[in-house]
Amino acid sequence: MRVNNSGAATGIHKSSGTGKAKDKATASTGKSRDSVQVTDSASLREKAQVMLADMSPVRMERIEEIRDALENGTYPQDSHKVATQIVANALAEHPWS
Repeated sequence: MRVNNSGAATGIHKSSGTGKAKDKATASTGKSRDSVQVTDSASLREKAQVMLADMSPVRMERIEEIRDALENGTYPQDSHKVATQIVANALAEHPWS
């Protein structure tokens, strides 16, 4: 789900469409109208099922092991390693060139 408005919260973006109704509303009030766009949940569910079907059984077993360890509080955590991976992923997503 995407909510478009002039708010500054994360994940909220001002709508950039130039529909006639919006232009009239803007001209008469001086303000733009907010809009809501709902993503088709059925298509997202289908994509998730396809991705899940492509995962190997060994991977699913490992995921279940980690989930169980997290629930039991027995999962070993290395905060330095986690922080390093977070920074590496962030840098990979946003190249600084």
